[in-house]
Amino acid sequence: MERLTQHLLLVLLGGVTLRTALTDAHLAYVLAGFRPLLVGAGAVLLVLGAVGVVRDWPLRLSDEEDEDVDEDIDEGGAGDHDHPTHGPPRIAWLLVLPVAVLLLVAPPALGAYTAERQAQAVVVPETDRGSSWRLGPDDVGADHRSMTLLEYSMYALGGGEEALRDRSVRLTGFVLPRSDGTWSIARIRISCCAADAVPVGVVVAGDQGDLVADQWVQIIGTWGPATTHPDGGYPEPVIVPVEVRVIDAPENPYEV
Repeated sequence: MERLTQHLLLVLLGGVTLRTALTDAHLAYVLAGFRPLLVGAGAVLLVLGAVGVVRDWPLRLSDEEDEDVDEDIDEGGAGDHDHPTHGPPRIAWLLVLPVAVLLLVAPPALGAYTAERQAQAVVVPETDRGSSWRLGPDDVGADHRSMTLLEYSMYALGGGEEALRDRSVRLTGFVLPRSDGTWSIARIRISCCAADAVPVGVVVAGDQGDLVADQWVQIIGTWGPATTHPDGGYPEPVIVPVEVRVIDAPENPYEV
């Protein structure tokens, strides 16, 4: 691929990176704290590509003029000799397609498909088992306590179920149907980016009804005895729902 084409690709890639970083779209790929790094990376790519285009564009025009002169000489019968072919092979432009797709169709955040195929047991550190579990007060102005799915799972499986008894908790996540006909509420946890995604789920003791996979819900409910994963055989936390409410997907779909 010729240098000018490389520079144009840098400009396109930098533009896509900046566009993603300057909107909430970046939250589908990385933690919110990485936004300044994405903005910086996109700006660097865009500037480098633009500088390269400005520098090499006149050279490209000069090469084309030389080719035109050579063709005129050949047509005039000045001699027969081979001329190198300038310009990139057309297939090189296929490299633009993946970047162009990101501009038109941005992939969604990881959801039920990933959670179903990467399901794993919640590991409670030994140092936390048997410790003094304190759930804390209810949310301000509410009669329930909001928890992340991981927090609830740690309490339910690590010996803190006593703290959950007779308390209402609120969990937020997307619907994840299970192979045995039951369902759970799940969320993807990331430490850095979508590449290190780990799903966390809580089984819902009740009928799924009209809810479909990847639909976001808030559940207010109470603790239920742990159940066993139908395929993996490991224990899973359970919540008994009192209220299930469909909500819009949050700006940040991941749990951190």
